[in-house]
Amino acid sequence: MEFLETDHNRLPEAKKHLHQLTETNPIIPLVVFANKQDLKAAYHITDIHEALALSEVGNDRKMFLFGTQVTENGSEIPSIMQDAKDLIAHLAADVQ
Repeated sequence: MEFLETDHNRLPEAKKHLHQLTETNPIIPLVVFANKQDLKAAYHITDIHEALALSEVGNDRKMFLFGTQVTENGSEIPSIMQDAKDLIAHLAADVQ
């Protein structure tokens, strides 16, 4: 699972960029997807929350962290993805 190890090594870089983006607009909602949750080597969503320091992106910000996975052939869309899609549409309507 070399690709997952590489993904794990990139979390500090992702954290840096995420925090730079969120600092420019402190009230915009944040939605994070923790993909590949079906794999043994995947970080648990609580580990991702900690690694990205999501508790530091602002107390007034609406923030959501979804654990996701996609079927091997991609033909099934998990209900969590539909829920996330609905949430993002709702958040986008609120921002306008």
